[in-house]
Amino acid sequence: MVWSYLPLFFSIIFFLISLYVNSFVQVLADRNSPYWIPTLPDIGHRLLPYWTYFSINNYYLLAAFVLVLIRYIFQRDIRLIVFRRWIFIQAVMFIMRSISIYVTSLSVPLPGCNTTAVGSPPVEAFYIMFFIHATCGDVLFSGHTVTLTLCALAWTTYSKGEEHYPIRWLWNRFKSKTQEIIPGRSGWLYPQLDSTGDPLSFYLTTYLVWIFTIIGYLFIIATRFHYTVDVFLGFLLSHLTWQTYHYYIKTLAERRNIIITRFFLWFEGYGRPPANTSVSLLTGPTSINPEQSGHIETHNDVVNPSDDSYT
Repeated sequence: MVWSYLPLFFSIIFFLISLYVNSFVQVLADRNSPYWIPTLPDIGHRLLPYWTYFSINNYYLLAAFVLVLIRYIFQRDIRLIVFRRWIFIQAVMFIMRSISIYVTSLSVPLPGCNTTAVGSPPVEAFYIMFFIHATCGDVLFSGHTVTLTLCALAWTTYSKGEEHYPIRWLWNRFKSKTQEIIPGRSGWLYPQLDSTGDPLSFYLTTYLVWIFTIIGYLFIIATRFHYTVDVFLGFLLSHLTWQTYHYYIKTLAERRNIIITRFFLWFEGYGRPPANTSVSLLTGPTSINPEQSGHIETHNDVVNPSDDSYT
């Protein structure tokens, strides 16, 4: 049981290290930023009215982060899978951002921005990690956009509509019904599934999540927290990295003899499946040899909020 948590612990440690590195590089990038250069022309800044309350971006980001935690923390069958991948990819994006903000400096988009990270960079990095201090010159690309995008992708990649189960369960209790809560047909409330049982189509939650996320993007631009290109690149790189990783783990069985693949086979809990094995993002290899079954994580497809597995 404890061994199944090791990949998650690895992701958390990697995340904290990369977050510190990103914060440290933010201080360096900020001190190399050309504050004397005027703000660059930006269509997003021109179209959206300037909103001075830039702290809304931190609160919005925190809300998105907490919502993902609440969404999956009670779903025991997939929560370890979701959290370890979500945190791992966030860490990868922090490393990418550290390189990006350091190698190229842009002028500061926020009018009158004054950095509060004036101390020693190794110390200031800790203050930045906890939003106590802030910098101005770390713009290309937007870290807030990265986290918002990954939160949205965590919702839309793994959810089969289970977020509606508590509402249906409460409705059944109100109606004095005891029937099991199972997924309904694909449509507005439930996505269509592919051959391995992974969500394939958009449904109501998908639209709501992306509307919420796009509003966050607009806040970032309207508060002049970043240039529009910072938001665009943050979204694009996050989405491509997320999709690339998930494509890669679906083909792990075919690459199982490559050294780096062995790490991800451990990280994903797949053991050593046969090369022709189909892989589900939620349940892992779908056809395995009997001797491999003891080394691969298995998960239930149906979650009932009225039973112990959901709580």
